[in-house]
Amino acid sequence: MFKLNLFKSAALALACASLAMTTLPAQAGVVKGHAGTTFTLTPVTFDTSGNPTKFTHTVDGVVRVFEIGNCTFHADVIVLPPKPNTADPWLLAGTFRITSANGATILNADAVGTATPDPANPALFLNFHYDVKFTGGTGAMTNARGTADVDGFAMFTDVATGKGNATWLLQGNVATRNHRHND
Repeated sequence: MFKLNLFKSAALALACASLAMTTLPAQAGVVKGHAGTTFTLTPVTFDTSGNPTKFTHTVDGVVRVFEIGNCTFHADVIVLPPKPNTADPWLLAGTFRITSANGATILNADAVGTATPDPANPALFLNFHYDVKFTGGTGAMTNARGTADVDGFAMFTDVATGKGNATWLLQGNVATRNHRHND
């Protein structure tokens, strides 16, 4: 049988209290935003018939993240088109970076998603969805972790060059470690 004496009990209580006082609480909450961006879709690999099989997708713009304020946005995404003559979506995978207007806070994320032609105008419009996983950041978003959804639509302004505009909404949850004294 295990017996706990008074000295061991006091030592255990002090150790637990010390651990509880030195552990910084996480701050968690809803993250929401809306954005306007421009993009360029550039083919990088081709099949033997000259059809693109992979694209790079560079996105830049502005996003208002309610928890951070006005921000800039940058994404680097790899895009795989659907197989010919299928209703499969375009596949998207890449990284997102949201930077506060003053540069003090950055929120980084990995993102995977799909895009489908809009039935109203499939040659120019795409609807898209991303599943976002927050992977860290700086400032108020140091050690950020969480998930979010991005839903939006894009319009090609110049199909020949792959340039266009998009608007989208961000909604999810993010948790950060509460930092004190620049630790």
